[in-house]
Amino acid sequence: MNLGGVAVLLSDLHKSLMAPEFSHTLITGVCAKNEIDVLNGIAEDLNIIQIKTMGRAPNLLGDILTFLNLRKVIKHLSPDIVHTHTSKAGVLGRIAAISLRKNISIVHTYHGHHLYGYFSRFIVKIIVLIERLISLKTDLLVADSTQVMDDLKKVKVGSKNIWKVIPPGIRSFKIMSQGDARREINVDENAFTICWIGRFAEIKNPMLALTSYNQLPSKIRSSSKMIMVGEGSLMPECKEYSEKNKLNVVFPGWKSDIEPYLAAANILLITSTNEGFGMVIAEAGFFAVPSLSTDVGGVREFIEDGVNGILTQANPIDIALHITTLSSNMNKVSQLGKMARKTTLEKFTVKTFVSEHKKAYCKLVNDF
Repeated sequence: MNLGGVAVLLSDLHKSLMAPEFSHTLITGVCAKNEIDVLNGIAEDLNIIQIKTMGRAPNLLGDILTFLNLRKVIKHLSPDIVHTHTSKAGVLGRIAAISLRKNISIVHTYHGHHLYGYFSRFIVKIIVLIERLISLKTDLLVADSTQVMDDLKKVKVGSKNIWKVIPPGIRSFKIMSQGDARREINVDENAFTICWIGRFAEIKNPMLALTSYNQLPSKIRSSSKMIMVGEGSLMPECKEYSEKNKLNVVFPGWKSDIEPYLAAANILLITSTNEGFGMVIAEAGFFAVPSLSTDVGGVREFIEDGVNGILTQANPIDIALHITTLSSNMNKVSQLGKMARKTTLEKFTVKTFVSEHKKAYCKLVNDF
């Protein structure tokens, strides 16, 4: 499973569903060569089945083989519940389970959606039609935020009574001071540091982060640093823009250990055009780092504007203005950070995340 919020959540959930209460098998695909697999080093210790034909990119032959392999594995396991995650795996996994015509409860979780920001209107209509049809045979639909659930309800995916919201839960990270973190990743102790974490893809809009940074007054730009953690197809374009404009931006690539980057930051910057929840916002909150985020998707279910973070319009002038204001008011940054940490610890823990799944699973089995 490629490094990211969903993969970390599934890894934590899988490790937490322990025997004898649950017998749980994780079925996953393989990562692309330039991606980090969160299961590296632990796959041999867990009940995990990897299907080599399963990947993120569309591949007709590969997807057909994946469906057949999933069907074979599900038939062999004969589970009480099949729970799918992510878009393509969710479609193939649910169809495979439905095709067996066995007494299987089917659950699917939407970690965000593809209703906008990804595809053309025609493709979105096809996706909605597929989701509507499959939802007729799905027993429980889970959303990672109320906003995601409401958006999908509006396009008539799933009946009202099969929906449940389970917010993501973050694991407890290693506590480290900002100074220690900055020394570890070679960041000047006095620099106002902005961290951006994600795929370099259109949906995450990394160029907005760069153009916003470029809009900062020269004095602030010269005394600050932006760290953009991740990889993706837009990386070359972003690096070229940064070099051309002589921006103080570093691109460390994908990192399996994001703790020092979050702990070193003064703020986390989110520039996405669509987000289901934005798990990294809660992760930053663990380190008392507030987020400055575009007001999209489910980010409002963590960020209370001006209380534990800042919501902004998706344009570089507004974002630059917020960064300028925050960089000159470190007391405000500290206050926002303390409230962000409080929000994370009270509402978005792995314990709560796992507990809600256990309740849902037990109810399904008892009601079936």
